[in-house]
Amino acid sequence: MSSKRFDKTHYDADDSAKYLVIDWLKRRNYDAYVNEDQFGVDVIAERGVQRYHIEVEVKHAWSGLRFPFPTLHYSARKVKFASLDVPTYFVTVNDERTHMLVVSARKILEAKIITKNTIYTNGEQFVSIPIAFARLRSLEN
Repeated sequence: MSSKRFDKTHYDADDSAKYLVIDWLKRRNYDAYVNEDQFGVDVIAERGVQRYHIEVEVKHAWSGLRFPFPTLHYSARKVKFASLDVPTYFVTVNDERTHMLVVSARKILEAKIITKNTIYTNGEQFVSIPIAFARLRSLEN
């Protein structure tokens, strides 16, 4: 089993997506900001006394409104972020950064683990989320 190595070029290209999610949250009256812990979730959001954790990624194979696959996959190494103590959400942004899919940590923890090859790895483990468990949201309003 292998995991994708850190690639600064990919990171830099996709890093702006978390700022779009932060802006979306702020428009909904959350206090949202980038997590200072570079090994933690991407975004922290607060409303009142409630704190939320949000992990953000971009799915370049998803273009437009409709997600083209029956399942959404997150690297199994990200399961460590799935907390039930702090409401945690996994957000996948489309290539144009106009829409996002939101999955709760509960669904991540209940998900089936699969092993697959990718263009970057062989035998990497992923959590597989049926698309019906993801909520589609527009980042543009």
